[in-house]
Amino acid sequence: MKTNKKQFFSAIGVCFFATFLGTILTFNLTFLKSLENDAKDIRIAALQPAEEQSKEIIIVTITEETVGMFPYRSPLDREFIANLIKNLEAKGVKTIGLDILLDSPTEENKDEYLKNTIRNTKVPLFISYTNTPTVVNEEQLDYLNNFVPNEMRAAANFATDPYDGTVRWIFPGENIDGMPISFPRKAAQIVGVKTKNERIQIAWRPKKDFETPAFAEYPAHAVPVLPNNWFKDKIVLIGAKLSLEDRHRTPLAIIDDGWEGRMPGVIVFAHSLSQFLENRKPYKITYQSTIFICFFMSLIGMGIGLLKKGISFSVISGIISVTLLWVISFLGFAKGLPMIPLIAPTISLALSLWLMDLLIGKAERQQRQFVQGAFSRYVAPAVVDKLVENPESLSVTGVRQQTTFIFSDIAGFTTLSEKLDSKTLSDVLNEYLDGACKIIFKHAGTVDKFIGDAIMAVFNAPINQVDHIPRAVRCALELDNYCEEFRKSQNSKGIPVGCTRIGVHTGTATVGNFGSHSRMDFTALGDTVNTAARTEGVNKYFGTRLAATQEIVSECKDLYFLPIGDIVLKGKTLPVTLFNPVTEEFYKDIFATKYLECYKNLKNENLEIIESSDKENIINKNKAGNSMIKLSNDFPDEPLAKFHAKRIKKGLITTKVVMTDK
Repeated sequence: MKTNKKQFFSAIGVCFFATFLGTILTFNLTFLKSLENDAKDIRIAALQPAEEQSKEIIIVTITEETVGMFPYRSPLDREFIANLIKNLEAKGVKTIGLDILLDSPTEENKDEYLKNTIRNTKVPLFISYTNTPTVVNEEQLDYLNNFVPNEMRAAANFATDPYDGTVRWIFPGENIDGMPISFPRKAAQIVGVKTKNERIQIAWRPKKDFETPAFAEYPAHAVPVLPNNWFKDKIVLIGAKLSLEDRHRTPLAIIDDGWEGRMPGVIVFAHSLSQFLENRKPYKITYQSTIFICFFMSLIGMGIGLLKKGISFSVISGIISVTLLWVISFLGFAKGLPMIPLIAPTISLALSLWLMDLLIGKAERQQRQFVQGAFSRYVAPAVVDKLVENPESLSVTGVRQQTTFIFSDIAGFTTLSEKLDSKTLSDVLNEYLDGACKIIFKHAGTVDKFIGDAIMAVFNAPINQVDHIPRAVRCALELDNYCEEFRKSQNSKGIPVGCTRIGVHTGTATVGNFGSHSRMDFTALGDTVNTAARTEGVNKYFGTRLAATQEIVSECKDLYFLPIGDIVLKGKTLPVTLFNPVTEEFYKDIFATKYLECYKNLKNENLEIIESSDKENIINKNKAGNSMIKLSNDFPDEPLAKFHAKRIKKGLITTKVVMTDK
């Protein structure tokens, strides 16, 4: 009896602990918070009660058909915008919101026409604005400030989830000096609705039915011929609805990856504005409701455990309980019940079952064998030991996290492999990969995969590394030194191994085990991986062996880099700076000192005279260009000086490099 009483009180303690841990983990661990968001997003996207289409807000869209009317796609024809504003004013609209960033000049007469139209319109008008450095540079900001009157500015920024980039909140604006209130708050202000300067969750407006959008949408080029009464006394928001531009991930993407899930910015603003106008409250998951539901599910787990029916019974009963919770939550929401948390209670139930299993002495875990089998091929033995000792630090499912990548590839290896017999090729490749892996393991990196001679290495996975970015750069430098020594050694034997090109990049990626039931691999997926691979590839263009992105350099204050150039990738408009990681000794040598000075002067010069009839004379008289050419002549083996000198002779006296190939 005494034992049963002690066990009961211990079980109550398990309930409190499981409740506490399930709540804390879900509210503080990003990937669990994301799962909870996904569960909430599904209900918002699919199960909200239908509502009639908004009668206050109209969206005028810039479509593919609209931009196809003009000789250039971007910026949109300024005369067309001006006439559109005048047409809407003539139709008696209440106010106009222009979600188009007017940050660069087009045709002078059309720019002036739009500028005058903006200032002379009688209808309240507000226009997208931002001074965020990552969106507009100083030149663009100066133009934007001159073009858009201060009283018409509305911040066009979005408040996104840092984990998955989803727009979840209304950006309030006024967060930095010079930033106006946000686009939806500005619209609400104009029509007399007061809003607070705080970030609030967006209450997405449901549609009437599958075919009817939440807001009436009309293509901009059709506005002149549409009836005036469709627009009279309406709030009209003008913005792009293009396949590849100004699209933002919303919670609705959980079931629809089209226009709803990847929503044009102007429609996001419409949802936010309607929330202010209709005083619609967002569906929130509170601490109080989470704690209550978690404790209830923990009690169920305790009851199942106290039955002592065995692990199979506990698992099946737990699955049934969780299924009932999810079904009730989804069906109840559609019938008007509040938003019920799901991930935290599920975790609390699982924790309760597990701890109860331990409490009654029937827990048998296989984590040590799993970790050793799953990761011994990818990481150093010391890392495997850490995972075995601390398996809770490991997530074997896909998790989005900050990760740093190294990509390496031997130049001309495909051609070389065709010339060597199979045994020699195998010996050379195995020796090279063995030495490279030792260096990666030395720096606690994970070898993701080999693709022929290419290597993909990952840092900060599967275990967290606070210093993963500088760690990867140090690894890349040592790897470069090893690869050069290996090349020289093989060349002396008559085997023409080329140089190894290495790229380093960091960013958010999905990391985990992927594959089929019969075979799974630990790997990383996402755009960050593609960028890292492209960073390695651009070495060929610059003649360098090592390249790193701005994201890497920003986190490596104690390491040394030489700027390669301000690169405008194919399909992009804004440049990104690439860097060449170097040793401290090289950085403090005379070449690096002179190169940094020449590069600075070249960047300030920023002159392109390819088409000039007086090109040679201009180049000969250009101090910045000639200093870089002289540096290249003085150090003929240095690829960076040689690269810029070659461009200067063509008339490109600038550090801006526009890539024509990916």
